[in-house]
Parts: sequence; C-alpha cells; structure tokens
Amino acid sequence: MSSLILNRLWAFIESLSLSQQERYWLAGKLQESSFNVDPYEVSPSGDAFFADSRNVKAVEDDIAAAHAPGAKFTRLESEDDIMALMESL
Repeated sequence: MSSLILNRLWAFIESLSLSQQERYWLAGKLQESSFNVDPYEVSPSGDAFFADSRNVKAVEDDIAAAHAPGAKFTRLESEDDIMALMESL
C-alpha cells in the first residue's frame, strides 16, 4: 500500500470509536495479506477460511493439542450430548 492510502486508512481507523490497542490491531490486520494459500489445496470445498494460512495453522495447533497426552475433550455422539454441552455453557 502507498503511504497516502495508509495515511487515509489510519485517519479512518482513528475516527472509529476504538481503543488505541484496537486501532493498532485493526491497522495491522488490514495491512496483512489474508489469502496466502489456495483454499482448494486444503479444503475440497474451497472454503475461504482456509485461504488464510493463519487459520490453517490455528486448526493444526488445535488438532495437535487434542492429541497431546492428557488432553481433555467432550465426545459428542448424539443430540443429547450436544444439548448437554450447550446447556453447560
């Protein structure tokens, strides 16, 4: 992005009702390239969620954590299991 565009973007972000930390986070997100991979390489559906390599990394990390020794999880095998989990939240 050019500096003129970044300056205008920053001016817009500052006009929003956000904390300074939220402004910096948003500015950083807007400057990042979101689509780093072809989603069809990861998902047969081509879901855009998988086009962002950070999302793929987060899913891989969650899978690794679920397979770690001592990991705790709730197995959902029926509608009753799902309802019980939702009611516990």
